[in-house]
Amino acid sequence: MDSSSALPVARGTRELRRLLRQAVDLRGLELEGFRRWLTHQLPYWESDPAFVQRTRIRDLRRAHPELRALERACRRATAADEASPQFSRLLQIAEELTKAGKAIAGLGAALARAEPEAQPGLRRKLAGFQDRQQTLQHEQGQLTQESPPRQELLRLREESRQLRSRLGLERAEAELAELLLNQGRRSGHTGGDFEQQTLALTWQHIVPELLGRARRGATARLRVLTGVGLGAARTELDQLLIRQPLRPGQPVEVLALVEVKRNLNDVAHGFRRRQENLAWFTGDTAHYDPKEYRTRSFRSGHFDREAMHEQDGERFVFARASFRHFRREPGQGPYLRRLYFITRTGTLAGVSAAALARIRHRVATDERLRIQDDTSLRELLHWCQSLAEPLEAPDVFRLYCSVPGRARQVLVLRRE
Repeated sequence: MDSSSALPVARGTRELRRLLRQAVDLRGLELEGFRRWLTHQLPYWESDPAFVQRTRIRDLRRAHPELRALERACRRATAADEASPQFSRLLQIAEELTKAGKAIAGLGAALARAEPEAQPGLRRKLAGFQDRQQTLQHEQGQLTQESPPRQELLRLREESRQLRSRLGLERAEAELAELLLNQGRRSGHTGGDFEQQTLALTWQHIVPELLGRARRGATARLRVLTGVGLGAARTELDQLLIRQPLRPGQPVEVLALVEVKRNLNDVAHGFRRRQENLAWFTGDTAHYDPKEYRTRSFRSGHFDREAMHEQDGERFVFARASFRHFRREPGQGPYLRRLYFITRTGTLAGVSAAALARIRHRVATDERLRIQDDTSLRELLHWCQSLAEPLEAPDVFRLYCSVPGRARQVLVLRRE
């Protein structure tokens, strides 16, 4: 473990192999191994109030099969309503009523703030929208009377609403929505903290490694750029370590591309995207689709002109030659040289963090799932394995271990 900074960082072959040894790769699990993994995960998931709230909603629904029967009836009634002659116009009216309602609310607010001389005109506009709203509502009522499928759908929806309210389901779902909103706010704050930590790690570990024994003052022209897009599609780069040219206005020299992932299971997603990006930056046309990269800046879909990035009041020019240090490993291997990753320690799962979130969500909400029931558990296992991409984080770490010196390009932030 590196000890040159306050942040505990591990890197190198030993660290990546440790992570691989401790991995629980869902892609290769049999049923019993998957059951053990789920049983181990549940206490962690249950520390999340949103997960617990979802299980409460699930259990409430399980206990009341009449709700599911009513929902099935609603789906059948919806299909019948959509096939009725009145449906198209009723849909159009609903959209127009939404627009009219927004206009009425906006004009009402504007009228409350308006100067006296502006109020008559606003009142006329408001009255016009109110008249339009009444006309639409009248037509909506007539068409509903002419449509037995719509009447049946409205009856079932009201019956469902009353049942959900009686069971406490509406209140439980509102509480879940509030929990998720609060979690989203907290996540934004922690994300910013991690980005600042990774910038410090780049300067403390990656810069000295690339400069080696360069003369004193060699960092004067170095910059770490963040959120670099260059006007191209699919190229939002977390960090680029660059050296400014001696002559202003000339292209920069890219020394390293640093991909930052808070969850180490997302390393593979970043790796796959950066392989394609580096092919595009270096003109390796066999390994990207130019149609995916066409923008106003790059109409041909190729990196065939200079591009700009602005940061902290400076302008940075990029050209294909800026990426000259990036080359594939021998034998048409991947781009590993100078492609760095900074992530946090954890357990490799063989699927992405987004896939793990989907698994957690399904476990919390699947009314049919019973962990002790082999049939339902096997169905869940096969679904989980279907979420894996051909290349996942364990495969990326093995790639970095396979080439001498490359494993040091993965920096793992350890828990203090």
